[in-house]
Amino acid sequence: MINMKRFSVWIKVLGLILALSPLTAPPSLAKDYIEGLDEWPVMPLRTAVQLGLEQNFDLRAGALNPAIADRDHTAAEARFDVSVDAAVSAQGNRQPERVPLIDQEGRSLAAEAGLSKVFRTGLDGRLSLQTARSSDNLAQSGRSPEYATALLLDLTQPLLRDFGSSVNTADLRIADTRRRHATLGYLDQAQRVAEAIESGYFDLAQAIETYRYRIESRDLAQELLEGNREKLEAGIIPVSEVQEAETAVAARDELVLLARQEVETAGNRLKGLLGIKQEYPLSRNFYRTEPMPGPDQPFPQVEQALEQALDDRPDLASRRLEVENRQIRLEFDRNQTLPRLDLQATLAVNGLSGEDGAGTSSRRDYIDSLDGMAGADGYGWFAGVGFSYPLENRAAKALHDRSRLEKRQAVYDVKGLETTVETEIINALIRVKRGLERVRVAGRFEALADLTLKQEMERLVEGLSDTFRILDFQDDVIDARIRNITAQADVNRGLASLHRAMGNNLERLGVTVKTFDKEQFHE
Repeated sequence: MINMKRFSVWIKVLGLILALSPLTAPPSLAKDYIEGLDEWPVMPLRTAVQLGLEQNFDLRAGALNPAIADRDHTAAEARFDVSVDAAVSAQGNRQPERVPLIDQEGRSLAAEAGLSKVFRTGLDGRLSLQTARSSDNLAQSGRSPEYATALLLDLTQPLLRDFGSSVNTADLRIADTRRRHATLGYLDQAQRVAEAIESGYFDLAQAIETYRYRIESRDLAQELLEGNREKLEAGIIPVSEVQEAETAVAARDELVLLARQEVETAGNRLKGLLGIKQEYPLSRNFYRTEPMPGPDQPFPQVEQALEQALDDRPDLASRRLEVENRQIRLEFDRNQTLPRLDLQATLAVNGLSGEDGAGTSSRRDYIDSLDGMAGADGYGWFAGVGFSYPLENRAAKALHDRSRLEKRQAVYDVKGLETTVETEIINALIRVKRGLERVRVAGRFEALADLTLKQEMERLVEGLSDTFRILDFQDDVIDARIRNITAQADVNRGLASLHRAMGNNLERLGVTVKTFDKEQFHE
């Protein structure tokens, strides 16, 4: 027959052995995990965004677009620059027996220099100086050598097609809007990079706080385990209570590891957004965030946000510039459907000098011919009108129709983006408002969970509760805190999206981006 008293003693001894056996939880990981976290350097949000704007490689590539567009503008403007041309030629001939018993021989040397310019009205002008020296062995030629100099002004002014500054400066004005377009595109890219950095920053802030709460949860389970061991040794509770606490410690150890993993991956994602490469000294450290801004931050209502977005969004301004470009192209192509009718004119003054066969001429060299030209010894003029028009003119008409359709397409693009902007703002405001509601609810849940855990711990001391209930209430407390910090992070991410959608997130953060400077890109 079994001695129940002795059996009870053996059960207690066995329980104590089991409690001290390999089922016992490993040494606390919490101190190892948390060690060094509070020593990590703090990177303020503004510093992170400014660093990212300076180091992000995509943005650095985008920063070159305004310089490229400026070169395009210069190339378009160069159409109206003055050009210089010059030519020199020499000629000689011999024709036998054109005059009886005398072979005709002649030599000539000519030079020409000119200045040409296209004006914004379409006028094409050229001013040229021509000079020539010729000589032969024929008596009837009168002068040998002979010097001729002429100053000519050639003008061609379109009267229909290509007439007017608005037509002839079309490419220049398009290049100018594209230069502004490039600057706006860079600003839009900077705002989007800043939003991504801000969102990644709050991801890291949320991960760090979650990590702390997971460590706190593990510590609570560890404290409960240690208390249960003491109670087991005193014979107050069965070994199953110890084992249940040990299981909770192990499970929460895993959650701590997962939380640490999220801290590290969120930190690396942020480093990637900041352009911090592995070989940089900054990559050797993990960084903490500033305390997360609370839920009392001001934000605009939808009407004010939309109004500011329509005024400030760089991508909207860029789309409107595209409409302006299409209008310029439409006006140009409309002009190209007209006939070509050009007014042409030439005005010339000339001088002539040389020696006659007897050598008695008073004008004998190039300087004499130049003096004669200056005195308008001779002159000439020409005026006329040229006309041309392709039958059916299909190419010009097709291009005009295409430009009209492309302008309509650009207008639709603006309207579509305005709708997208409205949706982005409304969704961002929903995220902010619902996040604030979640913060309030999570705060109440956290307060109630703390109170309930405190009451249940008092019941445990009185022997009216057990390990399962305590662990369950601990989970409620930690879950409420994680929900609270997650809701706060969502509010801040929502505000980041809202102000980017409004086009003022850089101003809100007090961050500036480098504007295009011609000298900066001059080589």
